[in-house]
Amino acid sequence: MPGARRFARDWRKPWKVLMLQLEPIQPAPGRWRTIVEKDFFPRNRRRDVDGLRGLAVVLVVLFHAGWLKGGFIGVDIFVVISGYFMGRSALMQHPFQPVRFVCRRLYRLLPALLCMIAVTSAGMLWWVLQSDRADIASNGAYALVYLSNIWAAGHVGYFQGQAMAYPFLHTWSLSLEMQFYAIIFVVALLLPVIRHRRLLLLSVFTASAAYCALAWYWGDGQAYYTIFARLWQFLLGTMIWMLPRLRLSCGVANLVYAVALAVIVGSGLFYPRSFACPSYMAVFPCIAVAVIIMLPDTKVGHRWLVPLSPLGVISYSVYLWHWPAIVVANYLLFFQVHGAVMAGVLALVTVVSLLSYVFVERPALDYEDRVSVAVRNRGAGLLVGGCLGLAVVLAFISHVSRVH
Repeated sequence: MPGARRFARDWRKPWKVLMLQLEPIQPAPGRWRTIVEKDFFPRNRRRDVDGLRGLAVVLVVLFHAGWLKGGFIGVDIFVVISGYFMGRSALMQHPFQPVRFVCRRLYRLLPALLCMIAVTSAGMLWWVLQSDRADIASNGAYALVYLSNIWAAGHVGYFQGQAMAYPFLHTWSLSLEMQFYAIIFVVALLLPVIRHRRLLLLSVFTASAAYCALAWYWGDGQAYYTIFARLWQFLLGTMIWMLPRLRLSCGVANLVYAVALAVIVGSGLFYPRSFACPSYMAVFPCIAVAVIIMLPDTKVGHRWLVPLSPLGVISYSVYLWHWPAIVVANYLLFFQVHGAVMAGVLALVTVVSLLSYVFVERPALDYEDRVSVAVRNRGAGLLVGGCLGLAVVLAFISHVSRVH
């Protein structure tokens, strides 16, 4: 009975529509949830490496808070990781896109740095002592053109008490990073005409390591700030791409990973300041970082580092804001901040860093991704112009403060 069957199907259609209307509609996930999942719990990234960044920034912050004597190795961790990612971005991309590479670095670093220096300068320079104002403004100007490490090498030892007077002193490591970007950029441009690229990188690595060893032998503490003493650490991360992949059984891989992680944590807990670069003891945490990067998908990494990955995502903002907050707190309270007061400062830093990431750092990267090439390049030029303009203003303030 075809007609009856067709009638029955037609008769059921209104009820199907009605039942669909009566079923509860699941709300689409909010925009905030999408952002959180995409940025803090990504599926297309090495989350254990993000966790390693989180561990690095924890070590640095606790060291600056006075709670961890070996936390300075956090910078070594950052440097090796940076070399690893730049090796992929510059040397493993074919063909290399120089303008894209430069713009990505500028949008990644400049907005948050410019915001931090502008806010700190505006809130601090008008009430500090005139001599302090001159030095702080000068340090800020150097930081904006990524020469802060050169300024620091000529003014203050990183582990000396007077370091507490300079809210931009920590930008020396950012200057090192940008200087490495410039070096790797030139190498990437020359790749088509370089026949023995591995030999070139290995030669530079060896020369930098030799310089670092000589600086340690001579007792040159200011080498701590120089790109020549740190280049071997960057290149250690870069050369991971040129090494064969470690093929270990699951059990052995987890054991090696655990030992490498223990070396990093142990260095942070027990290293004295005399082990800071330049020192042969800096080799051990750096090699441990390289080993961890070369061993993806281990149970140890998922258990101990992946939980720190959300902190690793905002590690740049945390690094930018934590030291100015500590310095300003010491100025305002007229005593060296510690204990519960320091804990309060660091809690505030966490909130400010999250806001910096959400409203400054992440939007800049999203903007760079979605706009046209011409608009992207123009925006990069404006960022550079903003940094140079503020650097000129701070240099003028420093000059006027010294004259009077």
